[in-house]
Amino acid sequence: MIATLEDAARLFRPAAHLGIVSRPLYLLPLLRTGALAAMLSSEAADAGWAARFGVELHSLEEHTLSRDGGPGGPGLDGVTARLPALVGHRWRGRELRLAGYGNQREHWTAAVESTGARLLVPPAVARSEVLVDKTAMREWFDHLGVPTPASTVVSGRPDHRVLGRRFGAVYVAQTPRGSGGNGTHLVRDAAEAAALPAHERWLVSEYVGDTALNVHGFVGPDGLPQVLNPSLQLIGVEGTGCRFGQYAGCDFEAPERLSPPALRRCLEATERIGWGLAGLGYRGLFGADFVLRGDQAFALEINCRVQGSSWLLGEIELERADGRLPSLLRHVLGRHGVPTLGKPGPDPAQGVQLTVRHTGAAVRAERAPQAGAYALRDGALVRRGDAAGLLECGPDETVLVNLPPAGALLHPGAVLARLVTRRSLTAPDGRTLTAHGRALVDALHRLHSFADPVRKVDAGARTPVP
Repeated sequence: MIATLEDAARLFRPAAHLGIVSRPLYLLPLLRTGALAAMLSSEAADAGWAARFGVELHSLEEHTLSRDGGPGGPGLDGVTARLPALVGHRWRGRELRLAGYGNQREHWTAAVESTGARLLVPPAVARSEVLVDKTAMREWFDHLGVPTPASTVVSGRPDHRVLGRRFGAVYVAQTPRGSGGNGTHLVRDAAEAAALPAHERWLVSEYVGDTALNVHGFVGPDGLPQVLNPSLQLIGVEGTGCRFGQYAGCDFEAPERLSPPALRRCLEATERIGWGLAGLGYRGLFGADFVLRGDQAFALEINCRVQGSSWLLGEIELERADGRLPSLLRHVLGRHGVPTLGKPGPDPAQGVQLTVRHTGAAVRAERAPQAGAYALRDGALVRRGDAAGLLECGPDETVLVNLPPAGALLHPGAVLARLVTRRSLTAPDGRTLTAHGRALVDALHRLHSFADPVRKVDAGARTPVP
């Protein structure tokens, strides 16, 4: 049974892990703990990560100098297709365990094995529509006695006249499969309903409110669920380039300022969902999404995988400095049949991430800031030093990560940066920037400059360090 980082380090020596992930940031706790020997990604890691963490990094973005706002699958297709040329014979005879963010594809595994490496792929998790289909999830929540918003399933294109009578003037239409807010639409009138594409199924729900909460959970190898930290979901935050329903980050301290009865109901529902997942045979990390209305909490969906906030939870867990394993590492080890121990129950936490995206037509990044810790001084972000995440972030600092390389072509929706800090950047609803949050976003934009997409840009260009 692996219980500490010291125990885990001994395990990594004979066979470290290969991370396959859309953005290197998502596996930062694995990099910090020495679990990874190599990583394949769609987007490039921030400068200096290879040397800092002693890991071999390969990304599609390094070769194409292009970044978009879409899912990472196509980018991983691109980098794995290049893998034999990238690693040559260096991996021949090497044994690696797979550490992935989400679902893995067989041709990614085949590409790794074509290098001569032996890739240890964990067995598939429990298969159930409950784990992937929002419609099935809602029915399952009802079976568990977990409250959900009023909803219905329609085919074709939602009829606003019919749905408006049932749910009111404003409601939410979602495709049953999707993540990160993709396929989620706020419908406010007949024109917006008519603009939706025809689908075989739409999940249409009442619009409950703006405040969304996510609770991490973990089902251990013994089937016992643990409720971990909740975080306020930052969704479609105004001024960040994120549209309605699109994931823009999270705030782990903000739940302390929300309705205590609603928060308690979320934690209780997450434990109930954890027991249900254990009964389905699921093991590992999961996240439950809720929306709050006053003291009430309604379950929206579950994410039976590593989430976009799991890396930040890992940073918080590592900062506690008690030697225990971060939940992300427990998840990866558990997938490979290695039992682990962890402390049950959420501790008070402090940590925020906010994604800022490019809007408008495609442009080339003529100048981009250098990743690291920054302080806001007289409306400008001043770099203070190297930093990879929350662990290096001082109380009055903001860490810039997930930055595009200078010279990269940025398509609409591409990530310009993630702001990592210890101070809330939004109002309690998670939709509106505070004055401080707005000042940070405005200062971030001033660190970038853009050129015509066809113009060549010096890829070494960076904002000078003051």
